[in-house]
Amino acid sequence: MNRRKITFVFCFLFCLASLFACTTERGKESINNQQVGQKKENVTPKPIAQKNWNEGDFRLSKAQHRQQVINLNQQFPDVVIYKGNPNPNLKKRVALTFDDGPDNYYTPRILNILRAKGVHATFFMVGKQAKSYPDMVKRIVAEGNAIGNHSWDHPKLWTLSKQQVMQEIVSTQNEIQQITGQRTTLFRPPYGRVTPAEVTLIHDLGYRVIDWSVDTLDWAGTPAPTILQYVKREVSPGGIILEHCLAGHPGELNGTLQALPQIIDHLKAQGYEFVTIPTLLS
Repeated sequence: MNRRKITFVFCFLFCLASLFACTTERGKESINNQQVGQKKENVTPKPIAQKNWNEGDFRLSKAQHRQQVINLNQQFPDVVIYKGNPNPNLKKRVALTFDDGPDNYYTPRILNILRAKGVHATFFMVGKQAKSYPDMVKRIVAEGNAIGNHSWDHPKLWTLSKQQVMQEIVSTQNEIQQITGQRTTLFRPPYGRVTPAEVTLIHDLGYRVIDWSVDTLDWAGTPAPTILQYVKREVSPGGIILEHCLAGHPGELNGTLQALPQIIDHLKAQGYEFVTIPTLLS
């Protein structure tokens, strides 16, 4: 009888110990899961890159800009380019260009559209943006697009000294070359504004100044239908279309994303071939 009691007590204590161990292990697992969940909740998504300058503050009107670039082109016909020369022996050509990037939101979406449509473009890069997003720079090149220099941090060139202008251009070139192994000979001045003295300096550094003939005004948050309207009205063979791939605030370039496939489809239907700036000028 004593043996039975002893056996019963032993089994009872063993069951209690097992139950306690199981409960403790589940408690630890629950705590661990809560900690993992908290860690996941505490992971902050990378913010969308935004420019720290206001494009509209120093932009000329379309009429003023056109007169400026025509005058500079007449003074420097092989250096300042705002349009390719139409070749009657070739298809009508047009070049898409995107300024200010790269970034981590609009640039990849633009690249997705270009790849889906089988089209290449030219990206005029701000040096500090290239430094922040080197993988995006590599992707731009890997997918057959061209790269241009758009200064280091988008300053008002006309307010800088000769040495400062040189530094803006050379620093950006060094960054692009370090990332891609390529050297670009294309430069687009911030705000599309440049003086004859700056053109001479830029040319001495081995660049041509690439302007544009079609301004979509997308930087102002222009809606897609209006962007498409600008393109239809201003485009002609050899045209260079200006758009952007870095916004000043969230949603600013949504019109660009919405209009881009429509621009490509419309111009292809009109017999246009999309090329990069180097190809347009070749």
